[in-house]
Amino acid sequence: MGTEIIKNRWQLNQLPPPILLKMKQSLIAIAALVLVGCGESQQSAPTEEAKPVDPVGEVPAQPPSPAESQPAETVTEAVNPEPPTGKAPDISIHDAAGDGNIKSVKQFLATGTDVNAKAGDGTTPLHHAAGGGHKEIVQLLIAKGADVNAIVDRLKTPLDNAIKFSRNETADFIRKKGGKTGQEMGYK
Repeated sequence: MGTEIIKNRWQLNQLPPPILLKMKQSLIAIAALVLVGCGESQQSAPTEEAKPVDPVGEVPAQPPSPAESQPAETVTEAVNPEPPTGKAPDISIHDAAGDGNIKSVKQFLATGTDVNAKAGDGTTPLHHAAGGGHKEIVQLLIAKGADVNAIVDRLKTPLDNAIKFSRNETADFIRKKGGKTGQEMGYK
């Protein structure tokens, strides 16, 4: 088949970040075309009421202001900003977080990867970093907006992962940022 219809937000969140970025850029380009138009503008001939007026007098030439001397940003540049710099690594953000590879995690975030992206099992990068005891990555992900109480199908939070693998320092940090266990959130 190859072309399937995305029926809900969950399916959209499962797409790889490069595809989501291309989709976003395509939607912005389409919006620009709708707003600006698809071709050259067609001007109608002036009506009799809109006859040109003779100039009253010459205005002395003035040097352009600093704002006028700067090239204007084109519509294309305004609507299609440069994509985030850098290339996402060849591993997933989840694997990078779980392996303690902060450089790769930073690259993912710089390319626009969702900090709360879910892996196939529903875990987030924070679950992986917490389970691995990678406190610096946990701090980075939380600073970038990671959900400290993200729940997976097995009713586990990032704090549950840190506790399960005896990552006490990481667990304490997550708790200080409002993290709870699945049980504390009312799950069994």
